Amino acid sequence: MTNEVLKHLSRAIQEERLRIVEDLGDGKAKDLAEYKFSAGVVRGLLMANNLIAEMAERLENSDE
Repeated sequence: MTNEVLKHLSRAIQEERLRIVEDLGDGKAKDLAEYKFSAGVVRGLLMANNLIAEMAERLENSDE
């Protein structure tokens, strides 16, 4: 897996996270359950993005 692929995944995750955060900020959650679910998705996307960043760093260091 190349760094370009990881960068693409990271950007896609960031875009989705920002979309959800904007929707939450606009009050689009129908109820507290939907709000909590969306907040959980945001947390999961942040965790996934951190894992991708760690993998990119490992790949970069392994090339040296």
